[in-house]
Amino acid sequence: MEKMVLAIPGSASGSSLFTSSRSIFGCRFQRVVNPSIRLSSKQVHSAKKRQNTLTILAQADSSGGCTRLHSLDGNGLESAVGSRTQLVQEPEVLKKDNGTPGAVSVGRRQALILSHVVAGAVALDAGIVGGSHPARALMQTGNEREEKITAGSATENLKKRVSTFTLDNGMKWVVLERHNAPVVSCHTYANVGAANETTGSTGLAHLLEHLAFKGTRIVGTRDPDKEAALLDQLDDVFYAMEEAKEKGRAGVVQQLNKKFTELQGAAAKLSVPNEYGSIIERQGGIGLNAQTSLDSTEYFVSLPANKLELWMALESGRFIAPVFREVYSEKEVVKEERRLRVDNTPFGRFTETFIGSAFPNQPYGRPVIGYPDDFERLGRREVSRFFQENYKPETLTCSVVGDVDPVQVEKFATRYFGSWGSSGKRFTRVPQPLKSSRDNCGWDSIVRADGDRTLRMNLPAQPLYMEGYYRPSASSSDDPALTVVNELLSGGRLSRLYKRVVIPGKALSAQSVESFPGDKKPNLLLVYGSPTPGTSTDYLANILHHELEDLASKDVLEEELVPTRKATRAGLLEAFGSNRSMAKLLCLYEATTNNWLNLFEENELIQTVSPADVQRTAALLFKPSNRFSGHAMPFGPDMSV
Repeated sequence: MEKMVLAIPGSASGSSLFTSSRSIFGCRFQRVVNPSIRLSSKQVHSAKKRQNTLTILAQADSSGGCTRLHSLDGNGLESAVGSRTQLVQEPEVLKKDNGTPGAVSVGRRQALILSHVVAGAVALDAGIVGGSHPARALMQTGNEREEKITAGSATENLKKRVSTFTLDNGMKWVVLERHNAPVVSCHTYANVGAANETTGSTGLAHLLEHLAFKGTRIVGTRDPDKEAALLDQLDDVFYAMEEAKEKGRAGVVQQLNKKFTELQGAAAKLSVPNEYGSIIERQGGIGLNAQTSLDSTEYFVSLPANKLELWMALESGRFIAPVFREVYSEKEVVKEERRLRVDNTPFGRFTETFIGSAFPNQPYGRPVIGYPDDFERLGRREVSRFFQENYKPETLTCSVVGDVDPVQVEKFATRYFGSWGSSGKRFTRVPQPLKSSRDNCGWDSIVRADGDRTLRMNLPAQPLYMEGYYRPSASSSDDPALTVVNELLSGGRLSRLYKRVVIPGKALSAQSVESFPGDKKPNLLLVYGSPTPGTSTDYLANILHHELEDLASKDVLEEELVPTRKATRAGLLEAFGSNRSMAKLLCLYEATTNNWLNLFEENELIQTVSPADVQRTAALLFKPSNRFSGHAMPFGPDMSV
């Protein structure tokens, strides 16, 4: 399924952050914006020529808040913002799979700031390479008054076209009506992630996301009754085999394994592989995909507007009456993902160890893809139990953006989802302003690792330094200030780490991530970088500490905050032009803050952050006692373990 790479827009260093992946195409891409490189006419022609085989669909990501790029081409991506482009390959540094422990959860604020990259990718896909969004042009020329007027007008117009409703079973819906094209983007946010797993069952949320595409009793099978009987037999043999393994009965395991293989083959003959996705594709759907993080699982697709009822029928089927077929074969797919992204990747192992050490015995300390021993024991019964306990109408929020009638959307939703989980209890939506939900700063709720908070690992790779500072969750009243702190550190070419560390040659790269590895619970503001040849990770650590202490102890100039404020405003305005982006953002804010209007209030809160707020928050954050650091160092000349 999909690959996602996070990169800091405007960073000329071109080093990526973390990769989060699940791609049906198995491709990897990184988006880097470099103002010094322009798209040549040859590259434009090449991009247009490849449009039959290269599909670029961009959107702002919630758990990541970055740009997501889907492509059929695995050799690199010509990506542009306006007329700026750079052909890039994803580096090996900090590469990971979506299920692996290095998953970055860039929070809602980062989604607003980075969403301006979306417009560039959409422009390239449409062949509008030389074009530029008016808001970006205004921002770049410094016409802030005109920018605010443009943003205010666009925002008010958009708000008038948004409506919401809640089904009696508690399932929330957000609808944005826009009739400029006969298309619709649909997004489902499940408030269920890897953090919902219990000890010993890691990897369930991610596996269930895979299985959600395997169909229902109607979709994906040739004979549902015969298949159901075979799947039950398959489960019985699997659990008998696991019991025999625990007792060390090798002969019994061998016999059961043979029977297991036979039953698996018989069940496979009754299934229709990929029928769910094939139906969507045949009806004009694109971008069918999903992603799992520690905090949530999200499903999304874009369709012709007249296929909305088809989506409702299919989406309701996989949540109301799922059939978790191909569990055991899909487990092998996930195990291969882990081998590729963690076990056989030095920085994958390092990141998993870093997270586990920073959050011992906590949900955020476990990898999304799961630990091998846990995952090996999982069967269909565990998947079904996890689904029943966590996937309920009240844990799901859906958004529909495009050429639709809100009244018709509610009728379809009631028809296809209304009977799900109906217990007679009626749920009422109570919108909540963002400020009222942030009465607590949250610093006292942080649980830090005990003992030595320094990790050192020797790896067959280039050196890397990583340090995390414990911070409160996204619901903290200090969250907007933390967003600005992060942007001051690595928000592009004007950021402190770029100007003071990368440009002078003190490090090959130096960047920060606002929320890691999630943001619903207390997490880390991550700072990391690669030292220059001939220097050590300890040398880089001292340089970074100097910059962080400087931010915490010295006055911050008002003009330093202007780029972040501008980027946030312009990013939100440009996201308006993408159905996918708006479906993502509206669904995310309705689900996580209980009010889609907080998408706009978040932006305003960032505008009001003062230099004093930044300094106060930085002083709370950047303390040695609040730090967990990790050093990934190469072996000696012989590279021996």
